[in-house]
Amino acid sequence: MSRVSMDIDIAHRRRWPDRPMNWASRLWLLVTSPGLQLLLIHRIAHWIHVKRNNDGERRWLWHVILIPLGLLKLATKINTKSEICNDCEIEGGVFFSDQGHITFGAKKTGGGTIIGTRITVGMSHTKRGRGRPKIGRNVWVGSDCVIYGAITIGDGATLLPGTVLTKSVPANVIMQGNPARLVWQNFDNAKLRSHPDTDAVQYVTAIRDT
Repeated sequence: MSRVSMDIDIAHRRRWPDRPMNWASRLWLLVTSPGLQLLLIHRIAHWIHVKRNNDGERRWLWHVILIPLGLLKLATKINTKSEICNDCEIEGGVFFSDQGHITFGAKKTGGGTIIGTRITVGMSHTKRGRGRPKIGRNVWVGSDCVIYGAITIGDGATLLPGTVLTKSVPANVIMQGNPARLVWQNFDNAKLRSHPDTDAVQYVTAIRDT
């Protein structure tokens, strides 16, 4: 439950940056945020996935529990047009866009990371690239990005909208384009992660021009 609480906290700060958190606003956010609902269902599914793999004696029980959960996941998938693989390990305090259209299969994702709309993250179809991405902490992934292969995205990295990333990148860099190219190093993406209305491309361009 601590991870769910952290998820709600980051979503609350993004939607209402100047509003104090209380139980009513946190509950309302959970009820009205498709991204939070998607993440909550995933956390339950991931917990059962781990239990099923580690509890040989009661493996049958976890399979039974997965039946109603599967129906709930299907309803969430239809509502959000998004899906997260059951075995994805996601730290607490991650944000998924309420606009959905997300297919997410990262092997691991660090806390503080923001996932935009129309994102695809998964395995490469090439033999050399088979494997799944690992996403660090405080990463900002803009809309319409594609990430695949056995790659690592460093802490604090920023992927501007429309980026297609197939190679590992270090911490605190900005990547853009298809194929992705390095735009900036030593970039602090805190404003992008905390202010959802910020136009990332304009913001980065303004910084580079100063």
